[in-house]
Amino acid sequence: MSRPINQTNTLTTHPTSIDNTHSVYPGTFYNNNDLDNCFTDASSSTRAAFYTTTGSRAVTQIYLNFDECADIPSGATINSVSCSVKCGTQGTNYFSTRTVQMCTGTTTKGSATTMSGSNSSPSTHNLSVGTWTASELQNAKLYFHIIRGTSNTTTDATFSVFGATLTVNYTVNGIAYTIAATSNVSGITVDPASQEQLGGEDAVIAIYGDSLDDVNVTDNDINVKDQLVRHTVPSGGTLSTDLGSYSLVSGGFNSSGTSYFSGLVGAGIDHTRTTSNYYSSGSGTIAVFTYNLDFENIPSNATITALTCEVNGHAESTSQNNEYMCVQLISGSTALSDELNFKSVGTCNSTQTLTATTLPTVAQLANLKLQCRLGYYGGAINGATCTITYTVPGGGSYYWEYTLNNINDDHVILIEEAGAFIPPEEDPQKVYYPITISSINASTNPRNGTTRVEAGTTQVITITPTDPQLTLALDNGVDITSQLQGGIPNNTYTVETQADGASYGFTLNSSTGYYKSTNNGVGSSASVARVSFDLESNVLVTIQYINQGESQADYGMFGKIDTTVSTTGNTYIDSSASPDDPQNYYYMCAAASDSSTSTKTLTYEIPMGQHYIDIKYAKDQASDSGLDSLQWKILSIEATSAGGDYTYTLTNINQKHSLIFVFGDVDFYYITASGNACKLYPDGQVVKLDGDSYNLTIVPNDPHATVSITDNNIDRTSLLQYEEGQDKNGNTIVNYTYNLSNISATHTLVINCVSGSGAQIYLKRNGVWTPYSKVYLKINGTWVEQNSSTWSTVLDARKNYKINT
Repeated sequence: MSRPINQTNTLTTHPTSIDNTHSVYPGTFYNNNDLDNCFTDASSSTRAAFYTTTGSRAVTQIYLNFDECADIPSGATINSVSCSVKCGTQGTNYFSTRTVQMCTGTTTKGSATTMSGSNSSPSTHNLSVGTWTASELQNAKLYFHIIRGTSNTTTDATFSVFGATLTVNYTVNGIAYTIAATSNVSGITVDPASQEQLGGEDAVIAIYGDSLDDVNVTDNDINVKDQLVRHTVPSGGTLSTDLGSYSLVSGGFNSSGTSYFSGLVGAGIDHTRTTSNYYSSGSGTIAVFTYNLDFENIPSNATITALTCEVNGHAESTSQNNEYMCVQLISGSTALSDELNFKSVGTCNSTQTLTATTLPTVAQLANLKLQCRLGYYGGAINGATCTITYTVPGGGSYYWEYTLNNINDDHVILIEEAGAFIPPEEDPQKVYYPITISSINASTNPRNGTTRVEAGTTQVITITPTDPQLTLALDNGVDITSQLQGGIPNNTYTVETQADGASYGFTLNSSTGYYKSTNNGVGSSASVARVSFDLESNVLVTIQYINQGESQADYGMFGKIDTTVSTTGNTYIDSSASPDDPQNYYYMCAAASDSSTSTKTLTYEIPMGQHYIDIKYAKDQASDSGLDSLQWKILSIEATSAGGDYTYTLTNINQKHSLIFVFGDVDFYYITASGNACKLYPDGQVVKLDGDSYNLTIVPNDPHATVSITDNNIDRTSLLQYEEGQDKNGNTIVNYTYNLSNISATHTLVINCVSGSGAQIYLKRNGVWTPYSKVYLKINGTWVEQNSSTWSTVLDARKNYKINT
């Protein structure tokens, strides 16, 4: 049962993964202190020892994700956020900047803290984190920003991260709704059987079994079978994968070794290479590297029953040390198999098999890797293929997902043996029209399917898209895009051509659309503009620019989102080839190598709301070169999330309606059903994606009718499935079903119901409309049976009647 929620919770978490998209570092670690060591809390005694990028003022940046923050409901109120991090660096003379800070995405929060402490004696820092919203926490990260100095630039230097503890206190206000799912059919199971979701949130129920052809799936007594999305379970419950992306964990290759190992991504065991000398010499274990093993499309409730990995390779020599090339299956820091040593192979390639002694969970598969350790002379990995065997509750070749969007009620989902579909009770003295709704990449209210509504009434349809692109909106085949209300996100921007405090700005060339800096020829100056965005959806903003100035001296710069850049002139301290940017304020710097008259583009990912970007062209005191300017314009703003609900209103309904709403760039097929003397569910035209299924229910007006169907003008009557049942009053209900699976073409279905004997009339008895086969009226004192053709007029005029059942 639904219940009000007004409770305060605390989430305490630590980093769980690295954001490799935005992190910039050599990818190597000191002395086997690998990345997984920092995925723990701030009290940890183990560390990830990152090597930093070498070179004068070279930048290293590490983003660590707090993935568990996704568990915080999006509607929660954030009361407080705190973060402590334990870290340290090698000698301070290696670095000009060494800060740690919280971010949402790549947008910094709070203020940066300078790291103190050393690798051997780290310090615990309590960060200034600022204020947060629940949506910002969905993308919370810990950000380390390291800049090398101008000396000791060719020497390896490290900094260590031991762990971090993020504590979020939040309050949830609203209604918690219960979603219960039950299967009464042998061999078909559901997951989860029960869950509770906050109002406005989504929920997914998975249904496992061989087939759903002979079952009904209802949600609060409404048939939702046509809303299920089918997924394939690999035949036999096995799935194999070759090597994925390559990562050096510690140590270092010689030049040939680096390219050799990274070139083997995706290679199976039949990928044979025999090149030697993949490693520099040394003693003991020289280095550790890993390959990702990506297993996808395994249901979350699967049980892993076996894991093996065939590895092809060899060790270079068996003459020195105890270990030459060792391989092992791992997930995070957990060893899943014994370590296999290739030292007995010598220089001859062979395939050996690793077998998991500890079977992973489905969650552990996300971090499954083949780990390799090389010794003094090293060895070769020519390829590998790993195989998972698993079982799924209910078995079968498929599973289906049913998604509830924007929950605002309790739900009871029931899977049971197919029986007769019982249409909602209708007043036979009134006229009803079917409203059929079909959507792709959107949920609707009323839901997809057919709703019968009383003539002359008004029906408001709410459409909630999951893709921002509105592709199609039809009512009985007529485009109604212009009649939809709301939905389309209003994403706008304004340009402050000269930012507050700047001596120079940018001017707009109305013929080209470019804004051009105005400080050309002025030494130690800067033109600064600000672009402000007002966004109703998440967007990708693409900026096109032309940058040309004096090499190593004049720079075009694009600030990070919501980060104010300096409006002063000179942008570097000495003769360094990079601007002075100790806080990494600039999203991108168009410097010497980017100086030309050609156009280039830069893309920002900006979340919905109000944000800004500062754009700057800065010059030193030296001479000028080329165009001596930065020119830029907003090339496009592309919505990447839906902007809100659409509504479509039907007034004074006097005909049936087939409503179709398609979002996103998808291919689909039309399925059209029409009939006489029957009710259809769905009635009219719907759209289906390639591979989808379609289920049509036919309810004849006369239970004794003969029913036939053609599909694209081909008689398919023999494929109809007959069902008979009783309504709540014990009256006979008859319907037929017609099913299409793995749809790959358009279908036009024509249904014909020919009435048989025993026509019925509905009379209201004890408040319930009940069908009867015979009606008698008293005429001149005699009860006379009435022919059905006179019922509609006679019964309206007479009140005195007798029923014979």
